[in-house]
Amino acid sequence: MTRAFPSKGKGPAEAGPLDWMLLAGLIAMGGSSFTFIHMALETAPPAVVTIGRLWLAAIFLYGAMRAKGRRFPPLLVRTIKGLRPHRLWVWMSMVGLIGYTIPFFIFPWAQQFVPSGLAGVYMAFMPIWTLMLAALFADERLTPARIAGFVLAAAGVLVLMGPDALAGISGDNLLAQAGLLLATLLYAASAVMSRRAPPARRIVFSAGIVLMGALFSTPGLLFTPIDPASWSARSMLSIVALGVGPTALAGVIIIIIIRRAGASFMALANYIVPLFAVLAGAALFGERLGLNVFLALALIFAGVFISQQRARSSAPAIAAALQKSS
Repeated sequence: MTRAFPSKGKGPAEAGPLDWMLLAGLIAMGGSSFTFIHMALETAPPAVVTIGRLWLAAIFLYGAMRAKGRRFPPLLVRTIKGLRPHRLWVWMSMVGLIGYTIPFFIFPWAQQFVPSGLAGVYMAFMPIWTLMLAALFADERLTPARIAGFVLAAAGVLVLMGPDALAGISGDNLLAQAGLLLATLLYAASAVMSRRAPPARRIVFSAGIVLMGALFSTPGLLFTPIDPASWSARSMLSIVALGVGPTALAGVIIIIIIRRAGASFMALANYIVPLFAVLAGAALFGERLGLNVFLALALIFAGVFISQQRARSSAPAIAAALQKSS
């Protein structure tokens, strides 16, 4: 059994056609997730979008796990102190709550106030959070390159939020952007936590954390007006696409790519998913993002690039976090 992604693998020059095809598919799914959220929100409440996609993904991943002949561990184990929750379920519950339930509620809520492309741009900050958290909690050194990368990326976020952020002006748009930044922090935290979890087959761990994310999200229906008759077919199909594609199938593709080409090759998606989201938002919804968005994206990308120059050991955590970039 394994718990960490291999840190070595093919570089772009050594990757084969199938590796690039898989990476392109993953980027398309990750970048399109913001588009599907936009369409789902046209008639469905944010909570329905979140809960629906998580349960669909949980069912899909459970089927994939059983198809591979794997099973979940028992919920309880007997110890000298009596029955105790299985350690793997404890970790899967924590990662599911922090890496799925909370950020998956944040993104649909935030996209009610900001363009889908802008939401995608914030995902570019996730590798920076991952490197910083790994330095603080995973015994990885906080190098000058990481500090410089964080400063550059943080400057990009300030440019993204605009003058209102610097002036301390509040509003739905600014609160939504702050929520998106928090969601990327939670994604990164769950990636670092995943590396410290007990050993488990990746398909078992992926299915378990999504299942727990779905379970934790379900009570949200109690606080959401439910009127299925008002939900359009387009919204429902978008929720299905979110659950099967960016949330479930992307996780399986990540495993395949890392096994074939390594986590460093996998991390290339960090640079392309936000651009895909921006282009999709412009093409499908006529979103017109200002020059500050592209300047911010350039600063964040520069920060990610600089911080990763001496951070190859963190590539596994960054790649693991990509499954949540949806």
